[in-house]
Amino acid sequence: MLRYRFAVIFETDNARAQTDLREPNVRIIFSLVLCILSSIAFAQKPEPRFESYAVKVSSGKPAPLNLSSHKLARTYRTSLREQIREEGVNFAGHYTIAAMGCGTGCSITAIVDTSNGRAYFPQVFEGWTSVVGDYEFKEGEDIRTFHANSRLIRAIGRPRLGADERWGPSGIYFYEWVNNQLKQVHFVPAGSYPESDRP
Repeated sequence: MLRYRFAVIFETDNARAQTDLREPNVRIIFSLVLCILSSIAFAQKPEPRFESYAVKVSSGKPAPLNLSSHKLARTYRTSLREQIREEGVNFAGHYTIAAMGCGTGCSITAIVDTSNGRAYFPQVFEGWTSVVGDYEFKEGEDIRTFHANSRLIRAIGRPRLGADERWGPSGIYFYEWVNNQLKQVHFVPAGSYPESDRP
């Protein structure tokens, strides 16, 4: 039976030292090199551009908020109505993004279709936290960035993973709004929480 042996060979003037990859120190170094190379490759991928997800912006008076479209629509009806009235269409052609606080660094975001009043509450934004640890916001940088003429939204923080108190890795997330759902299209690690919280 053939055995494959991976080795790193160091030559000196008088001797040849051989170090097997099965040794702990070499495994750690090898893993670190792979992580660094992966991070470099990830970082080289450019961030999505809002104009790449361009849409036409509709005009007209927003439809009344549909309170039966989601259980949270009724809970946050006052704030939703205010933001729809004040903001108008601010996302993806005919939607209003409205954010409500839910504690320190926590927010719940609704995406309301102004053409029919239906409110959507994407799970990743239902308890989104902006607490990311070691991250310095640039001047003018917001937790969420979006435009009326684009389906793309950029968000800094950690998405909530479910009903329990667990969040995903900290960083800059990019989502595309497709068929009334958010689809993650890019991620840039940032902050002090590189991994998801454990159950």
